[in-house]
Amino acid sequence: MDPVVADIRKEWSWVEFGINEILNQFHWFEYRAEDVYAACVNGSAVLYKTDQGFAIFVIETHPLTGQKTFLCWIAGGKGKGLGLVKQHFDFFCEEGRKIGCTRFKTRTAIDGLDSMFTGMGFRCDMRDFSYDLADKSALGE
Repeated sequence: MDPVVADIRKEWSWVEFGINEILNQFHWFEYRAEDVYAACVNGSAVLYKTDQGFAIFVIETHPLTGQKTFLCWIAGGKGKGLGLVKQHFDFFCEEGRKIGCTRFKTRTAIDGLDSMFTGMGFRCDMRDFSYDLADKSALGE
């Protein structure tokens, strides 16, 4: 089944479970499941569903160039959510083109996925590293 746009209000029971599984695994993510729900309801994110899982996309606009990027914000499902993105890669690329995006992007906190993405034609633009400023242990305090 190709992904279809879905109403998060109708799919929330199982999508919330998947989002919370991801958030429990990666406790440093700075959002809650309810934030994802709100983004979908207010139209700043889009939920796609398949019989294998879900993927939620947002459009990022570069602040200087105005270039639009179709970003897979969060994905979950049977096995791994990003596998769903890989399986339907052509579909998601076309969805991004339809809405005027010039790039497709995804992020992951999972080590070892570099080869999967580069094998699909992605390039690694940069890696995000973050540091909690409340953690003074690295400062020798």
